[in-house]
Amino acid sequence: MKVTYIGHSGFSVELESHILLFDYYEGAMPEFDPAKKLLVFASHSHPDHFNREILKLEEMYPDVEYIFPKDIGIAKKEQRISEHFMRKRDEITVGDTKVRSLRSTDEGVAFLIKCEDRTIYHAGDLNWWHWEEEDDAYNRMMRGDYKKEIEALAGGKIDLAFVVLDPRQEEQFCWGFDWFMRHTDTKIVFPMHMWKKYEVQDRLAGMEVSELYRDKIMRIREMGQTFELNL
Repeated sequence: MKVTYIGHSGFSVELESHILLFDYYEGAMPEFDPAKKLLVFASHSHPDHFNREILKLEEMYPDVEYIFPKDIGIAKKEQRISEHFMRKRDEITVGDTKVRSLRSTDEGVAFLIKCEDRTIYHAGDLNWWHWEEEDDAYNRMMRGDYKKEIEALAGGKIDLAFVVLDPRQEEQFCWGFDWFMRHTDTKIVFPMHMWKKYEVQDRLAGMEVSELYRDKIMRIREMGQTFELNL
């Protein structure tokens, strides 16, 4: 399995006969094997997660399918047969790939994907968004909503996960990441949504709270970085 960090929350995952592309919005698009099926995911419409340039991929690759939440607005006259629109807490099958959506604590969805006997999770903006400037009611709601969605992943094994680690949250930057790792059975995890502040990974690794899972964290240092994983 080859994983490429494209930028921000954008990754590609290359399997034996499939390529999964997640939340592209910036960075150099990798060149993909045209013989493989390309599945393109966008978790929601925020401009740091969705770039309409991905709609041009079907001009370069013969076998492309798009998986979007319904909040991504594409006019019906622009919609393609290869586009699948998911509701929150929905399930669809695209070829031999099963896709399940979770309800984000921001916009759109997170994705849980079963493809080629692997289970892959991409959080989108599903995170424990605690902000000091918000009132207690908001932060209580956020905590409850996040925990409820992660509870839905209990009992299953996740081979590869992409999870928010946002330095803008200051002292609460790792709450969502930590809760996810403690309450799921995840083999390998990539932090994302770091706004190029990659040192936030070192901060987490140096904290006692990460002792149980820090050896599962893949460290990102630059856009375009690739990782060969034996999964």
